[in-house]
Amino acid sequence: MSPALIWMIAAIAAIGVEIFTVDLTFGLIAVGAGTAAIAAAAGAPLWLQAVIGVGVSVAGIAFVRPLALRHLRRNSGETRTGVDALPGERARSLSEITSHDGRITLKGEVWSARLDPDVTSVPVPDGHDVVVTRIDGATALVYPVDPR
Repeated sequence: MSPALIWMIAAIAAIGVEIFTVDLTFGLIAVGAGTAAIAAAAGAPLWLQAVIGVGVSVAGIAFVRPLALRHLRRNSGETRTGVDALPGERARSLSEITSHDGRITLKGEVWSARLDPDVTSVPVPDGHDVVVTRIDGATALVYPVDPR
């Protein structure tokens, strides 16, 4: 078996481990093994293949991994999705909104709504803009954009 093939098998194995760990360490080891495979295919001696593979892996883990992790972690905590993204959104009342009942259109969908008791208790007529303060089950708690 040629050294290039052995390095490629090592790279594929490292990628397989990376898929399950998602830590970026084994992915960078796979890159190092891939560069060692290229060196082997070019006819480099075994010691040089190892130095290239280990050097690229260590450099990637030392320099690329911290930057990539910082970038990935920076966005993960700030991104709101689903109902967590709805507070603060504007909506339009489709019927009168009271402390007990109402309907709004929010991001193209029809939602049941009621007034947020912490903000106002004055009913909002249909056709007025409201702001979502929070979601309670399948009901949006809202307040009017221009309070009366």
